[in-house]
Amino acid sequence: MSIEDHILLWNHALVRMMDVRHIRMEFNEKLPAYDLPASAFLLTARGSAKVSLDGHFSMVRRFHVLHGGKGARLEIEAEDVFEYYLILYKASLVPPFRRELQLLMERENPFQQQYDFTPQYPVELLDKVKRMHREWSRPNTLERLHAKSLFYQFVYELLWQIQRQGLETDSPDLSAQAIRYMTDNYQHNITIESLAQLLNYSPQYISRKFKEQTGNSPINFLIMLRMDKAQELLLTSDATLQEVAASVGYPDMFYFNRMFKKHVGVAPGQYKKRKLAGGKIQYSAKKSLTSSIVKRVAQRYIGDEYENHYQYKLEGDFTLYRGTKTSMTATLLLCLMLLLSACGTGGTNTTTATANGGSQPANVQPADAAQGGAADGQQGSTNQASSAPTETTKTVSTVFGDVTIPVNPKRIVAIDYLGSLVALGANPIGSSEWLMQNPYLKDKIDGVENVGDSIEKVMEMEPDLIITLTSDQEKYELFSKIAPTVSVPYNKFKNVHEEINYFGELLGVQEKATAWLDDYDTRIAAAKAKVKQALPEDATVSVLEDQDKSIYVFGIISGRGGRAIYEALGLNPPVGLTKEIMKEKYYPISLEKLGDFAGDYVVLTSPKAMDEYKSNPLWSQLDAIKNDRVFLWTEDQSWFQDPIAMLSQVEELANWLIEKSKS
Repeated sequence: MSIEDHILLWNHALVRMMDVRHIRMEFNEKLPAYDLPASAFLLTARGSAKVSLDGHFSMVRRFHVLHGGKGARLEIEAEDVFEYYLILYKASLVPPFRRELQLLMERENPFQQQYDFTPQYPVELLDKVKRMHREWSRPNTLERLHAKSLFYQFVYELLWQIQRQGLETDSPDLSAQAIRYMTDNYQHNITIESLAQLLNYSPQYISRKFKEQTGNSPINFLIMLRMDKAQELLLTSDATLQEVAASVGYPDMFYFNRMFKKHVGVAPGQYKKRKLAGGKIQYSAKKSLTSSIVKRVAQRYIGDEYENHYQYKLEGDFTLYRGTKTSMTATLLLCLMLLLSACGTGGTNTTTATANGGSQPANVQPADAAQGGAADGQQGSTNQASSAPTETTKTVSTVFGDVTIPVNPKRIVAIDYLGSLVALGANPIGSSEWLMQNPYLKDKIDGVENVGDSIEKVMEMEPDLIITLTSDQEKYELFSKIAPTVSVPYNKFKNVHEEINYFGELLGVQEKATAWLDDYDTRIAAAKAKVKQALPEDATVSVLEDQDKSIYVFGIISGRGGRAIYEALGLNPPVGLTKEIMKEKYYPISLEKLGDFAGDYVVLTSPKAMDEYKSNPLWSQLDAIKNDRVFLWTEDQSWFQDPIAMLSQVEELANWLIEKSKS
């Protein structure tokens, strides 16, 4: 996660302090496993210790900062007298907030991320934490308020130093935390809601991420875990069926009996008799569990060579916790590769995935064959970035390197950029739910399936090309194991022409791109000419969004109608919108300054009704309100800015402006 996004979310968060602790540990003293009840900063004051955060071991000395999210497991073993401060807090976005912030929070939650580093200027941080602890320890409410203000100063100083040192943060492995918690507490009542509350994410997000990384839902994993423990108890103890059921989280013995039979294949009593008699059971929960979930172990241990602990970046030392993601992701990737490619022995006919997602017979080549097969008759896996182009493929450059894609893809999954592909007649077979709700595409996407956030759904569709805007290396690798994947960064294109021309060339439909742009230019020019004729030359138009207590103005590079009004129609912004503000995606203003940014006409994104603005003492003073020159729409319309949405919005706004100019 970039530090700019990190700072942005801190700026919009509601923060509640939970506790500030000062802890002293003696030589060789150990802090037993402690699951953080909230997000936490740990600042070391003196001494050294071995610190583990979610199984990642680090050797830390004085003036070291660690951060962990709610549910992360903290363990400490003091090497000598060791003192540290622990600051527990909760932070969340409070609605209403902009959709971009919500998406960013779901993708990269800075309050759950794990990181540690050695600040360049530690004394400032330590001083603020000491004062914070002193104020927090006092019983009066005013001192608690002072402690909270010091916490904000601490966070500011911390983020300033992270930014200065050029560091980045990383998201924790939610699956690892969920697995550890379920493994430790399987005998208790666990629901997806309780996991969500523990880990500080929504139930939907945890379910999706867990299944992406493990191939299983959290509840299915819990059931398999319980069945595994039940089988172990049945074979190694004389516990009654009621006792076994209760010990693995099922107080109802009859329900446990049904679940056991469903997942293991036989009733618990029969299972025990057959196993003790040396018989075979068709299904083994333990085997299923271990084959689908990679057991998490500590990925590394840092010894006494402190300098080896850090990855040096610019002026600071910073450790990214990426270790546990690798093994889990590798398992899922392996499963995907096995589904998409074939493995065999020498001389055995097998199949290999073709560019269009189908398969064709293939003979396994020996290691020294001209085709370059794998040794011992095993077929090597195909690497899309290094495959040599043929007459049916071509190589394109992406943010993740060169990718070999079909010249004429037939089965495209557009995770993003759905509107651009529809404009070019590419007819994707799948896309994301949010893009399919685009009102400007509703009548143009018959046959496009909603893939949601499901990797499994994408895989089932057998695409020959995936288009996304993700910057997440892990997610990109998952997609690329299914089909050639092109990631196009958000805000890569300055205008519609760049976007259409890019995808026209990518998909080999340059003639369609040219024809679409010719029609686009003609219709935009006609709308612009009509508006210019209807409106006075000095007329001004502002593009605003009202989110309860927050008001934003939008410029020429933004959605919400900004690009349509200023780029396409070439209309004038109000005087308050300086050139600097116009270059911003959006700019927050106070309600008191609204008059400085309101033009003769206002394009307003808001969930409210116009009557609310007419009765508001500040809004009602605007000339645009008085003269009924406000174009009111919701974010469900104004958020979209793909080429089709852009053209529709321009014509819609042009017709409205022309109509209002007559009144």
